[in-house]
Amino acid sequence: MGIVARNVVLELGCGNSQLSEELYKDGITKITCIDLSAVAVENKKKQLLSKGFKDIKVLDADMLDLPFSNESFDAVIEKGTMEVLFVDSGDPWNPRPATVTKVMQMLKGVHRVLKQDGIFISISFGQPHFRRPFFDAPEFTWSLEWNTFGDGFHYFVYILKKGKRSLESEGTREKYETPSICLFQDELESEDYIFRTNIDELNC
Repeated sequence: MGIVARNVVLELGCGNSQLSEELYKDGITKITCIDLSAVAVENKKKQLLSKGFKDIKVLDADMLDLPFSNESFDAVIEKGTMEVLFVDSGDPWNPRPATVTKVMQMLKGVHRVLKQDGIFISISFGQPHFRRPFFDAPEFTWSLEWNTFGDGFHYFVYILKKGKRSLESEGTREKYETPSICLFQDELESEDYIFRTNIDELNC
């Protein structure tokens, strides 16, 4: 995934996901999880403590207003959280101004808290032709790559590296991978689908 033990990681919209636990088991211990739901945050704290994960921070926070200093994290990960912003967005080719404002607010916050050379990983059902206009906005300095997974029902792993964008936006490209699993929507919404994807092939 391009994340190493010394990295400081932020997970957006953690819910009851096991992502932070799996990262911790891999030696990545500097993890902060946020969720807008106070109930989800309390449940997550209890879940982690019951399993002995005392060092993972869980905060009640809004991804549209990240309460962190500039360049605080080496990596930011979101797993389907961004999809919430596209609910009631209208025409996907021409989303409502309110949707555009919220998505750009989120991405600006992520870009701000990422360290130079940091990576943002977004795992989504959103197709590249709908996501690229946001990710490729001129105010961002990150490069963009994505991988397509799934057989018939596709989802996408977007990898954005801050400070790596070329002047001609040559950093935007698709990396074609052979899907390692057949993933359906209920699996994507489950806690552990990311770990049933061979993310070592992403070459972040």
